[in-house]
Amino acid sequence: MLLSHYLKIYPCEDKPDHFLVFSTKNASKILINKETFQAVEKGTISPADEEILSRLGMIVQDRKAEKQAVLCFFDKINSNNPVLHVFVVLNLDCNFSCRYCYEGDMKGKLYMSDSTAEGLIDFIKDRFTQDKTSLLIDFYGGEPLLSFGLIKSISHDLRSFTESRGASFSSTLVTNGSLFKRKIAEDLVSLGLESVKITLDGPAEIHNMCRPFKSGAGSFDAIINNIKETCDLVKIGIGGNYEKDNHKKFPLLLDYLLEKSLTPDKLFRVKFDPVIRQPETSRYRSGYMGGCLSVNEPWIAEAEAMLREEILRRGYNTLNMAPASCMLEIKDDYVVNFDGMIYKCPGFIGKTDFIAGDIKTGIKDYTDSYKLGIWKNEECADCEYLPLCFGGCRYMTFVRDGNIDKLDCKKSYFEVSLETLVKQDIKYRLKADRH
Repeated sequence: MLLSHYLKIYPCEDKPDHFLVFSTKNASKILINKETFQAVEKGTISPADEEILSRLGMIVQDRKAEKQAVLCFFDKINSNNPVLHVFVVLNLDCNFSCRYCYEGDMKGKLYMSDSTAEGLIDFIKDRFTQDKTSLLIDFYGGEPLLSFGLIKSISHDLRSFTESRGASFSSTLVTNGSLFKRKIAEDLVSLGLESVKITLDGPAEIHNMCRPFKSGAGSFDAIINNIKETCDLVKIGIGGNYEKDNHKKFPLLLDYLLEKSLTPDKLFRVKFDPVIRQPETSRYRSGYMGGCLSVNEPWIAEAEAMLREEILRRGYNTLNMAPASCMLEIKDDYVVNFDGMIYKCPGFIGKTDFIAGDIKTGIKDYTDSYKLGIWKNEECADCEYLPLCFGGCRYMTFVRDGNIDKLDCKKSYFEVSLETLVKQDIKYRLKADRH
């Protein structure tokens, strides 16, 4: 047996005679003593140790076959995927005036019509083939709750359909949180709503500057009140968008949540991300000139490590390190815009070069327009970070270059940050296998 190609090996400060080994392919981790590690390299590993390390994906029989398996990662998912996953963009309207909104001047009184909703339902039923056992709908906007009635009718129809097929239906909601009252939550939970993502951009002073109501009034207190009213009904995750000059104040939001009894048992996840700059080529620019152009910008690794530490230290859950699963590469993941146009990523809605079909005529070949498999090359295959990256974010490349002809390589970012992130998981989650 050989060491996996997709391993990162780090020193263990509190146990100098051990290594911390992390599999980027399996997201598994183990503390292993140096003697056992050397036995692997010499081929003298015991059967018991071999079983453990093999199960964790840290040793393999054939490295060449392992690389090929990673290159076929999405092929395997697509060959046996029981889930149909659809982002439904109900409108491009909003009751907020966020200064960095990526939809920019696309926003307006643009709503999915009843007839388009009917076509959407027909499209979903057609794509929900006999091998599917689960339907997941992400309701998206704009502000999706401005289309509350449509959420209910779509959910009702699709839930009835999946039940008739002996399959499951669930939905999620990405909302600014200002309209998510208890009665609305009760209605939607009864129709399959499982989780909600609500954005809070730091403490009140920052959030209210970044995400005010259209009137200019602050929205922070209204959102907090709604979260407190509904967190017993549905899983609520908190997202937040930070910038270079404000991320150090985001831990104040965590303290405020605790102060308001929005403790880790009340919120299922907290995750902060950097604001992405709008594309220079976009005709929908809002005038906002901040944000990042790459996760490789040095300040992002520092900011993420600090914020993730603060989240975990207070006992909140956040995303695990895991293989990237970009919806662009997953055949049965779609984004349906309010007008019935189909895309493969929410970032590309409204960009005609990236239309992947429509609900009337179906899906067209988007292999070239979305540069599927751009990461299937020798350089990427040889990179131990490939399973965490798979060529990076196509939308981020578009932001920088105005096209997606190049990789969004994240190697520089992982070289700086991965050890810290893995050790945070060891420290706070205590999920490492110890040997």
